[in-house]
Amino acid sequence: MKFVWYEDNWCYYIWKPAWFPTTFWKEKSFLEYIFEEKDHIVIQSLLKEFAQEDEYWLLNRLDNATTGLLYFAKNKDIKREYKELQKEWRVNKYYIAEVYWDIRYRTRENGDTIEYPISHHKFSKDRMVVVLPNTDSRKIDTRLHHVKTKILECFYDEDRQTTTLTIIIQKWIRHQIRSHLSSIWYPIVWDEIYWKKKDPRKWDLQLFSIWLSVI
Repeated sequence: MKFVWYEDNWCYYIWKPAWFPTTFWKEKSFLEYIFEEKDHIVIQSLLKEFAQEDEYWLLNRLDNATTGLLYFAKNKDIKREYKELQKEWRVNKYYIAEVYWDIRYRTRENGDTIEYPISHHKFSKDRMVVVLPNTDSRKIDTRLHHVKTKILECFYDEDRQTTTLTIIIQKWIRHQIRSHLSSIWYPIVWDEIYWKKKDPRKWDLQLFSIWLSVI
């Protein structure tokens, strides 16, 4: 598999396509595919510095259906510093998401922030649970993750009847954006886990990881 990448002083950035697990799983992962390219200069650098059990100092994971940038630290000090910044809520991850319907009324003034806690589903490994006042407690694992999903900019497409959003998350949890948006009834298009209604238009899941910043 050929891959698209660039670098700066801190990281290698590699673009993951949709419908691949990011890291080692029961299916062949994107990491396994790219590390078959042992003659590539980026792969040689990562293999020299890190080991498979460290996931080659991958700093982030993306859901299988999500496309976008994966970040690989160039050395262990960068990885360590990144984790400390993340604990201090100083790492921002930017996404673009396309959701059903017109969400602009929620974001017209100062954007919108979804702050519902999220838990792992007690009986389904493929799902997370957004914990609302009426959520069935029998579905909730004991640990709650208190995270925020901030919606910034919106563009409504009248023909498609969808809204494109710019989103920022900081301390993130698995399926955070998808489950949070579905919880307020604006699911990401073609999301078969958190929105069961079929769409005959057959779009790919419209969620893209686009940028990382430190504040």
